[in-house]
Amino acid sequence: MKLIWRVILLGTLALLGIMAGSSAFAQTPAFDWRSDWAVAEGFTIVEDTTGYQFPSAIAFVPEPGPHPKDPLYFVTELRGAIKVVTNDRSIYTFAENVFQFKPAEELPSGQGQGGMGGICLDPDHGYVFVTFLYNDANGRMRNNIVRYQTKPGVFGLTPDSFVAFTETFANYESGLAHHIGSCQVVGEQLFVGIGEAWQPHLARDPDQMVGKIYRMDLDGRPLPDNPFYVDDDITKARNYVWASGFRNPYAMRIVDGRVFVGDNGVGTDRFVEVRRGEDYAWNGQENSIHLRAAYVWVPSLAPTTLQYLPPESTLLGPANVGRFFLGVAGSVRRGKMPGIVRITYDMERERVMAVPDYFLRFRGKQEQMVVGVAFGPDGLYFAPIYANQAGQTSVYKIVPDPANSYPYRPTQVEDPRQIIRERGCLGCHQINGDGGFGGAAGPPLSRELLIANIQARLNNAQYRQLLAELDNVEEEPWVSTRAARAAVLSAEGEAAIRQWIINQIVEPRWDNRGSQMPNLGASPAEAAIVADYLLARPAQSDWMARITTVLRSRLAWLAFGAGLAAGVIVTGGGIWLWHRRRRSRL
Repeated sequence: MKLIWRVILLGTLALLGIMAGSSAFAQTPAFDWRSDWAVAEGFTIVEDTTGYQFPSAIAFVPEPGPHPKDPLYFVTELRGAIKVVTNDRSIYTFAENVFQFKPAEELPSGQGQGGMGGICLDPDHGYVFVTFLYNDANGRMRNNIVRYQTKPGVFGLTPDSFVAFTETFANYESGLAHHIGSCQVVGEQLFVGIGEAWQPHLARDPDQMVGKIYRMDLDGRPLPDNPFYVDDDITKARNYVWASGFRNPYAMRIVDGRVFVGDNGVGTDRFVEVRRGEDYAWNGQENSIHLRAAYVWVPSLAPTTLQYLPPESTLLGPANVGRFFLGVAGSVRRGKMPGIVRITYDMERERVMAVPDYFLRFRGKQEQMVVGVAFGPDGLYFAPIYANQAGQTSVYKIVPDPANSYPYRPTQVEDPRQIIRERGCLGCHQINGDGGFGGAAGPPLSRELLIANIQARLNNAQYRQLLAELDNVEEEPWVSTRAARAAVLSAEGEAAIRQWIINQIVEPRWDNRGSQMPNLGASPAEAAIVADYLLARPAQSDWMARITTVLRSRLAWLAFGAGLAAGVIVTGGGIWLWHRRRRSRL
C-alpha cells in the first residue's frame, strides 16, 4: 500500500508541475514603454536618454556648444546627484553627494519625498543652481541652495567651484514635503519657490521662510527692492520675500517679469499669477487655496513643474504657442493620472481662456509621477520619477509627428471612474456612494434605479411619440441625434438601456429640449465605457474571480488535460509495477 500512495503522490506532483509550468506555453509580449504614455494628436514620444535614479528636474543649456561632448541639459536626482547630458547623449556625473539626507523609507512612501528639488542655469556666468532639503548636523531638516561655477555660455562636465547659501536658510526648519522646490534666473535675480513644510500657520508670516516666493541676487543676498526688505541681513526671511501665502508653489515660471505658480493644495490645486508683495492666503483650510486663483483643479492633480512656450516658438506648432505646460504628479492609485497639462492663459485679460487639457497622460497601472519638464532645442522633454516595467528610468522627448503614428492619445481613457471625475459627473450625481456635491441636481446613478427608470421611459408610448416628433425638428442638436434616437428604438432590453445612457452622456438634449444637464464634451467611446460601468453587475469575490478566470482559460484546460494524462500514465504505471512485484513474491 505504501507503494500505491507513493505512486499517487508522484502522479499528483507531476500534474501540479505541468500545470505550474503551463505558463511556458504562453508567450509574454515584450514591454513597449510607449504603452505607458498617451500624447496629443500630431505628436510622438522619443526616448532620449536612460539610466537615472529618481530624476527630479531638468534644465537645458540655452545655447549649447557645437561639440559632441558639450553639455546639452542637466538632470537632478532626488538623492543628491546631478547628471549632465552632452550633445551626443552621453551622461556624466556633474556632482554627487551634494547633501546629507537619508529618508526613513524610500519612495513611494511619503517619507521619501525629500531631497533635491530644482535646478536652474545662468549662462551669462556659467552658474548652475540646485535647491534641496537636507539634514543639518543636529539632524534637523533645512532648505538650501548650492551655486556651481562652470564655463560661461557652454557650461562644463564638472564644476570649477561651488558656493552654498546655507546661512540664509539655517534658522528656519523645513519638512519632508513642501520644502524648497523650483528656481529660475531672471537677469541678475534668482527666484525660488518654498513650500510651507506642513506649517500652514506660518505661510502668511513674512518673518517665516515657509510658504513663500523668495527673490535674491545671484550671490544669495536679498534685493533692496523686495517688498518687505529692511536691511541686508541674509538671515532674515522678510528681506527675501517676494510673495507669501502658498502651500507648495513647486511649479513656478517667470514670463517677461511676471510670476506664475501652480500651487498644490490638499484636495484642490490652483494656477495663479503672483503679484509683488501680495498674500495668497493659504491658512490650512481647503477653501483658502481657491483665493486669487486663475484656475482651480478639483480634485488635485499635484503640480510639479511649470513651463511656458513663447509666441515666437516653432517647437510644437502654432496651436501651442503662448501656452503653459504644467507637469503633474497625480496619483495612479486614486485615479488622478500623472502627465503634462496645457493651460491657455490670456496675458492681456489675465484669465484662463479654456479648460486645461492633458497634452501627455500616463496610462500605466504602476505608480508614477511626472516631475521634470523642460523645453529643449527640438521638443518638450519630461522625466517620470519611477522606473517603468522594464526597470528603466528615462528622459523622454515629445516632438511633432506629421504621420500621426503614435498609438496612444490622452482622449483614450479606459478607466470609467477617471472619465466620471474629469467630466464632472460627481458634481450632480451620486455614483456608488461618491459625489452629489452639487446638491440634488441629478438622481443617484445606481444600476437598479437606472434600469427601472430608463425601462419605464422606453415602455411609455408618449415618450416614443416624443422621440418621433424630435426627428422632425430641423435644428441642432436634434438633426445630428436622429441616428441616436433610432438606435434606442431599434434595440431591446439592456442594449436599449445602454444606448440610452450613451446618448444622454454625449448630448443631453437628444430626447429633451429642456434638459438642464450640461454637455460634458464626452466622446461616444467614453460614454460607452461609462455606460458599461454603470450597468455592471456586482463584482465576484476574489476567489470566485480567480476560479472563473482559470475555467475560461483554454491554456489552463490544455495544461490540466496534459497534467491529467501524465498523472494517469504515471499512476497506472506505478500500479502495474506494484501488481507485478506482488505476483513475483507469490
